Parts: sequence; structure tokens; C-alpha cells
Amino acid sequence: MKMLKGNIILIIVLAVFSVVSLWGCAGNLPEGKRVDYLEQNWGKSFESAKKNQILNPEAGKTVEPVIGLDGQVVEHNLDNRKKSFEEQKEVETSTSFAIIE
Repeated sequence: MKMLKGNIILIIVLAVFSVVSLWGCAGNLPEGKRVDYLEQNWGKSFESAKKNQILNPEAGKTVEPVIGLDGQVVEHNLDNRKKSFEEQKEVETSTSFAIIE
């Protein structure tokens, strides 16, 4: 009789747990009022990251030349950058397999 009573209690506990779990996963709002969190915030992260990376948002609105950059130094740096791409060496790769008997 004790064994039967224990099984009944276990079944009741599992049933209550199942009902509570399904109820919690189902949500409590009617279908028409549900707002998906992803739809609500779609693109905000991208726009925020893009905005935070812009140092001076007004920079493109002026036509004045940039002050503080020496033309010869900039030209030298650009030439070095172009040369760095020309001097890239190809990396040789090889694959070897050892057969152990």
C-alpha cells in the first residue's frame, strides 16, 4: 500500500510540474497583444554601434581642408602602405600523413 501511495504522489507531482512548466512557457498575453522583443528592438544595436564609432558627426558638412597633416608625411605613409601589399609573400603549406601499421 505504501508503494502505491508513493507512486500516486509522484504522478501528482509530475503532473503539477508539467502543467506549471507549460503554463509558464505559453505566456500570459493574448495573441494580438504580444510584442516580440526582437521585433521591438530590431536594428537598435547596429545603429547604436555605428553611432558610437563616429567621432565627429559634423565632419562631412564642412569643406575646409584638414589642418595638422603634413602632405609629404601622408604621401610617404600612403606609399609605404601600397608597398606593403606588393611585398606580401605567399605562404607555402604542406600536408603530410603518416601511416602506422
